[in-house]
Amino acid sequence: MGDFDPRKHTAEEAGYDAKDNYVRGLKMPENRFKNMVHHHSAEEQKNMRKQVDEAEAAGLRSYQVTHSKGYYTIENGIVLGSAKR
Repeated sequence: MGDFDPRKHTAEEAGYDAKDNYVRGLKMPENRFKNMVHHHSAEEQKNMRKQVDEAEAAGLRSYQVTHSKGYYTIENGIVLGSAKR
């Protein structure tokens, strides 16, 4: 967790954000999603997948994915941090 450094983090996927700007790394790759939802229940994983898909469809660059014990902060398809409630 920390600052995004483009020299260390490569963009696997790209897309257009909500303002119609082309953005590298806008979408979260499937392997990164699986790492994020590891140790969450199957029902919670489905809910988290839905939240990520909705945020990507809306072209959001920064968003939060909530789960039963807290949330993850996502920016450009990368998990920047998490917090517990």
